[in-house]
Amino acid sequence: MKQTFLIALTTVLIWSCNSDKSKTTNPNNNDKLTVDTTEYSLKSIDDLHERLTLKDYDKSLTEFINSSPNMVDSTRKVVYLLPFGNMKPEVEKLIQEEVEYLKVFLQLEVRVLDRIPYDSIKKMTSIQTRMVSSSDFDYYSKMKGGTPTLTEQIQATSFIDAVLKNNKPKDAIAVLGITEHDIYNPKYNFLFGISELKDGVGLVSTFRLIDYGKETKNNIRKVVSKQIVNMFSIPNVKDFKCLLNFHNSIDELYKGQFDLSPRALEKLKYAIGFDYSKRFDDLAKFWTKENDKTEAKYYEECSLRTKKASH
Repeated sequence: MKQTFLIALTTVLIWSCNSDKSKTTNPNNNDKLTVDTTEYSLKSIDDLHERLTLKDYDKSLTEFINSSPNMVDSTRKVVYLLPFGNMKPEVEKLIQEEVEYLKVFLQLEVRVLDRIPYDSIKKMTSIQTRMVSSSDFDYYSKMKGGTPTLTEQIQATSFIDAVLKNNKPKDAIAVLGITEHDIYNPKYNFLFGISELKDGVGLVSTFRLIDYGKETKNNIRKVVSKQIVNMFSIPNVKDFKCLLNFHNSIDELYKGQFDLSPRALEKLKYAIGFDYSKRFDDLAKFWTKENDKTEAKYYEECSLRTKKASH
């Protein structure tokens, strides 16, 4: 059964306030944990990942652990997708279809909430909107075959503050809003997605990702999975072979990867606690079913190497 975000005029009815922020919260920031990271090491698959950058911008795993990241615990262990705004049935269908992939990718339960209509959003005075520039609207509307209900951009931060931050279900480790409207914030005129690294909330816009052609599903998959990983306190990196690479344009997104680098995946394992071999096996099966031999072969090799390394 779906759960629903309830909107009443200018207020959001709060489901639950989550007081258990993180099972690794450290009351004294001067106290650094000493952690044996051996069980998280993915050195065995390092040579499968060709890092296309000259500098290492990542935190080490130990630094990540000591940053008190957002983590799964005994209560918060479900990822929710929240569609909102005006949305074509094709997009809602794509969101539902991505649940299977996300469950395998994250090794967590993933559920879709009921969509919040745009009329309800407009009644909330704290959520800022503005018109999409005429040139952008004309271009993307023509690409999509007409989008008369998507003329307005939504200010991402105002939506996150008004709807997501304090309104997560009790069992939510992360809630990702997904809209077909264009989104922006004070720094950028448009965004593919944005996430709060500590609060476990974020947004994705499909406005500039969708032509309803074959690339649409891949674009949504990359951006949605990337933003959810960010919500486990794992920031973007400068690594063109990693899902978390920051994309400045739609062309960079097209060329971007579905896979996490070994260093990013080590952090995600710490935050979620999955078994590497099971995740690799599940992803190999998923990509085989999708007829993507390259991705399937990659995960099969990862599985073989990690199993060998563990013996």
